[in-house]
Amino acid sequence: MIKSLNGRFIIWGGIIMYVFLSCTPIAKKSFDYSSELASLSRLDLLPIFRSNCIVEQISSYDRTGGNDDGFNGTYSYIRKEEGKLVIADLKGPGIINRIWTPTPTNDSLEFYFDGEKNASLRICFQDLFSNKQYPFIEPICGEGVGGFYCYLPIPYKKSCKIVMNGPLMKFYQIQYRNMPGYEIESFSTNLSPKAKSTLKKVCQTWKTFAKSDINTFAQGKSENYQVEELSFSLSPGEEKVFFETKIPGRILGFEISSNQPFQKDISLNAIWDKETIPAINIPLQEFFGYSAEKTSMNGMMIGSESGRHYCFIPCPFDSTAQMKLLYRAGKEESISISTKVYYNTEARDKQSEGKLYAFWHREINPKEGEYYDFLSIKGKGHYIGTIHNAQGLYPGNMVFFEGDDSTYVDGKMRIHGTGSEDYYNGGWYDLPGKWNAAKSLPLHGCLDYHLEAARTGGFRFYTTDKLSFEKEFYMGIEHGMEGNTHPVDYSSVAFYYLKK
Repeated sequence: MIKSLNGRFIIWGGIIMYVFLSCTPIAKKSFDYSSELASLSRLDLLPIFRSNCIVEQISSYDRTGGNDDGFNGTYSYIRKEEGKLVIADLKGPGIINRIWTPTPTNDSLEFYFDGEKNASLRICFQDLFSNKQYPFIEPICGEGVGGFYCYLPIPYKKSCKIVMNGPLMKFYQIQYRNMPGYEIESFSTNLSPKAKSTLKKVCQTWKTFAKSDINTFAQGKSENYQVEELSFSLSPGEEKVFFETKIPGRILGFEISSNQPFQKDISLNAIWDKETIPAINIPLQEFFGYSAEKTSMNGMMIGSESGRHYCFIPCPFDSTAQMKLLYRAGKEESISISTKVYYNTEARDKQSEGKLYAFWHREINPKEGEYYDFLSIKGKGHYIGTIHNAQGLYPGNMVFFEGDDSTYVDGKMRIHGTGSEDYYNGGWYDLPGKWNAAKSLPLHGCLDYHLEAARTGGFRFYTTDKLSFEKEFYMGIEHGMEGNTHPVDYSSVAFYYLKK
């Protein structure tokens, strides 16, 4: 009898404990707005995973597969309310990380947070980018290469509805990050003193991006670095290891310089932890954003300037690292090269950080009806950048650059663009001051534009808006307005972090 009673007490005790635990609220993760702002320029944070924080996008793309991506405003709103256009209706918690358009107007935008009846944020559409209303300030909000962009994070706790008080919305993209399990305070223009200070610092980094050096990004796990310098001559048919270590750590950045032009036959190779497939094995010109074999890209993370080629994207590794240059055999002369590698012994956190990989792809006359692939990969990680050279095969014809980008995360389409130059925050190619010449901004830009030669290209890198995936990732772009029918010669470099 006593034994039976003890069993009953155990059973009822277990039931009570289960009920107690099931009713206990799960602690939510904290979110700090100042930290979100800081990540706009904190490259040391790039390797860190964002688990289950899927990025998605609302845009005006033609749902029929045609090219009416905003010209007539057909797909530029979700619904109408009292004569106004609802252009986004997001469920939180989440953060808007990017707003883009080439067609801002004088109409007002109204932001309704968490079901409020009266919009707590009203702003002239143009003033998202005009530097007239704080904290929507330059250079994280502005205009360049024909497109207007806003990278000021706009968080929302439960929901965010954006309404345009005007008759016509044209081209737009709103990219947002879902933040399940986070405790987030909705956006206010009344920033805290800490957030104001952080925003000022980020803006200063973005303003001086073209002159960035390693000290700009030596924070967090990128502190306390060492420098390994090397000068050597590289001849056709030769390869040269310019950095090697058997101590766990991370490469914080590297520079490759020469007074002579780099040939197209020189490749950059990097191997982490003796992996059988190189993490980087790419023509040097492609890696640093050349166009038509000439330097072009000069962004915040990566580019070239006055013979100096630089990359400040962190590369953490577990045990070993090797970097080398390979010069395929040819008739060219030897090249004198100097290298600098910035590194420390802060080993990769295998649970919270990925390793950097870069995938180079080139395809001449892609198969009709199929996208050109930037990247298709399985595993856990996040995507952080694209460099894209685009050469049409019909002189004087740029129709191929009407193609849209498309991104699938974990088997579902999350992002669909409105045109190739739009993906690179641009717009209106072949118009003066728009997408008609090479120009670099901190995170994006135009590599080239030459109508007669049917040549162009662009680049875009991600910081707060990096594209996380848990199982698989795909990004590609159309060649042509409809149906991927236009013959092209496309090459690209995709940058991403992967767990293994």
